[in-house]
Amino acid sequence: MIKKFFKKILLFIPLVKKYTAYTRQNKNILAENKRLQELIKNSRSPGLFDSPDDFLTERLLAHPAKNPLPSVNLSSQKAVDGLNRAVIADRLIKSYHKALEDEKYSLFRQEGEDLWTDLVRNELPELMETIDQKDPEKLGHYLMEFGQSFVWFGGITTCVDGYNRNLDPRQVALTYWDKLVCLAECLGVVQFENPENGPWGDILHFNMDELLYGIEQEIGIDISLPLGIIYTDGLKIGDRLFHYRHINSLYSAIRIARLNCHGDAVCEFGGGLGMTAVYARRLGFVDYTIFDLPITCLLAGHYLMHAVGEASVCLYGETATEGSIKVLPYWECAVMPDNSFGLTVNQDSFPEISDNLISQYLLHIKRSTKNYFLSINHECFYPRTVRKFTKDSGGYEPVYRSKCWVREGYLEEVFRISK
Repeated sequence: MIKKFFKKILLFIPLVKKYTAYTRQNKNILAENKRLQELIKNSRSPGLFDSPDDFLTERLLAHPAKNPLPSVNLSSQKAVDGLNRAVIADRLIKSYHKALEDEKYSLFRQEGEDLWTDLVRNELPELMETIDQKDPEKLGHYLMEFGQSFVWFGGITTCVDGYNRNLDPRQVALTYWDKLVCLAECLGVVQFENPENGPWGDILHFNMDELLYGIEQEIGIDISLPLGIIYTDGLKIGDRLFHYRHINSLYSAIRIARLNCHGDAVCEFGGGLGMTAVYARRLGFVDYTIFDLPITCLLAGHYLMHAVGEASVCLYGETATEGSIKVLPYWECAVMPDNSFGLTVNQDSFPEISDNLISQYLLHIKRSTKNYFLSINHECFYPRTVRKFTKDSGGYEPVYRSKCWVREGYLEEVFRISK
């Protein structure tokens, strides 16, 4: 009793009262910190709670990131000189300027601005100026140096781009590795983890070399693309680099192969650098046509001629040879004969272009395609979605709609063409 009495008396002394409150506050803070640490430890990705930027990585991952994080490294490979760059650039210049001249007579008319016309004007002025000079040596050198630094957009470079918001190299490498693991899960090469019954959160520690070997054994091709053509940032596995665009393109090519089982000709609208065409070619689909903007056709032609050989690529204005990849400006889809292709694919572009172009594309896709239209796109501009555009166009019967295995926030949709 006396002890309690003196404690109460002491609490009336201001300094003692202040010290007691401070001690209680610290105990509460320590208890709360301990509780938070326990919550983090048992969270989905405890390995990604070191800084606020970690959440920018976590939202891209399909898998939990446990401590310790997997040992992954991002490495870079510059483009190398000594390739047949000037000869290739000369073909690109001739084809590009012919396309610009012929575009004036095209039946296709874009209404207003879209993401890609704005991008070309504001982000690529130096490239456009170099092309206009019609100097093959200069353009060849420029394309060798192109894409060495971060860009907010994606699809025409293999540097670190706007896909990653946390630019810490290890975090970038972790997201690329996560997607390669997703591809292996899709193919059944590794176990698909189960959060209900386990295992859960271990797959990112799978041996990288074994995973690569398993993927290549399953699909029967080498999955590394040639380095030295353009600057490349990528997940380093042995002497190979894998950019997330490599993984996206390989996944698309595998989907093409599964859907187009009779080996019919393939068409792609908005092919980027043409990496899906390279993988599809390795899988046996050599009759491949890309429709895109003239400037993107130039970049794709450059990459493809170095990747598969000059004789295996046909540009606009050139005579097509059997088994070549055709790279053509978008309006050329209107002159393709009926039922030219077994399958048409579009990835990461239709929602980003003008409505009237999408409508025209879909009109010609259902005319020139016999079987399927494959779309791998986001719905960031909802209700402007591929699903809505195909419904409005008519003649597209939904077959399936599912999440894309290798990119969070993207949908994979297949439509059967009904004549």
